[in-house]
Amino acid sequence: MTDAALISDLSEPERNELEQSHYLRKGDDLIWLEPGGGVRRERASKLYYIQTRRGVFRVSRITHEVVEV
Repeated sequence: MTDAALISDLSEPERNELEQSHYLRKGDDLIWLEPGGGVRRERASKLYYIQTRRGVFRVSRITHEVVEV
């Protein structure tokens, strides 16, 4: 799937938030910008860690909250 398709359902404010924080929660999904420039989108419940252009983040298995490592 292309990067454009992964973020096609985001509103302009959500796209701005993704650009600023390098990750975004959208429903059950977590969307983030990878260090190499690509976009990833996965169910938060399936993730333990994500690596963004801004660093490594841990995803809580209980609350699915994203916390900087």
